Amino acid sequence: MSRSTKPFPAAPGALAALALAASAAPALADPSLPPPASMPLPKGALVLDLGVAAKVAPRYPGSEDFRVRPRPLFGVERLTLPGVGVVADGPARGVFVYPAFRVDGERKTSENPELAGMRDVDWAMGLGLGAGVNRGSWRGFLEVQAGVKGYTGLTARAGADLLWAPSPRTVVGIGPRIDLASRDFARTWFGVTPAEAAASGGKLAAFDPDGGLAAAGVAASWGMAINDRAMVQAEAGWDRRLGDIADSPLVRRGSREAVFLTTGLTWRFGFGND
Repeated sequence: MSRSTKPFPAAPGALAALALAASAAPALADPSLPPPASMPLPKGALVLDLGVAAKVAPRYPGSEDFRVRPRPLFGVERLTLPGVGVVADGPARGVFVYPAFRVDGERKTSENPELAGMRDVDWAMGLGLGAGVNRGSWRGFLEVQAGVKGYTGLTARAGADLLWAPSPRTVVGIGPRIDLASRDFARTWFGVTPAEAAASGGKLAAFDPDGGLAAAGVAASWGMAINDRAMVQAEAGWDRRLGDIADSPLVRRGSREAVFLTTGLTWRFGFGND
């Protein structure tokens, strides 16, 4: 699933490319799958994969209920910068870097009766960088985001995938994931203040979590080329809350398990001259 801009090779000019890409990429995580071999890059100094997806995910972190949200899909397949040259050209091999984003949707007590007494939480955003290595049949990555809205501190995600192509039109990836979170992030989404505990009528106990290991799980991605320009994509993931976060009254009333499913369609566009 194209969950962020296409990974850029770690080469001269890559940081400039990151700065440009960060202004337009959606707030999604994990490096995207390489496109199928049957999708050659079109001509153009700038080649983009643009599309839209539907994501099924918990209504808020720790919830046992789900909601469907639209997600934009945006990938950079080729990027040429004036005075620098080509800084991205197809799937990254070897060491790569990319912009990393995180967005958590708002949590409203009025929409979730089980949160009676809790304050509303506005949507939050983290921005950062990811880096990894791609060896063709496998890849590993680590991304770190700093909170810029809704929380301070850091979150991090590490993962590794086995990659293979069952056919020239299809690509698949699957592997483990580990999430870490700072204390401020944990308190924002999983903490319960004494005032909130009192307002809940005793249904929720006061809780002040520490940061650290937040979740571990697995993710799988699949992509299939419809033609030279269009690609259907799907991603599924499962996480289990760990550490202090797993002990939160909000998680105990909700679910320690988090399941995600995203499916969408991208179309490839070429702009400018080579």
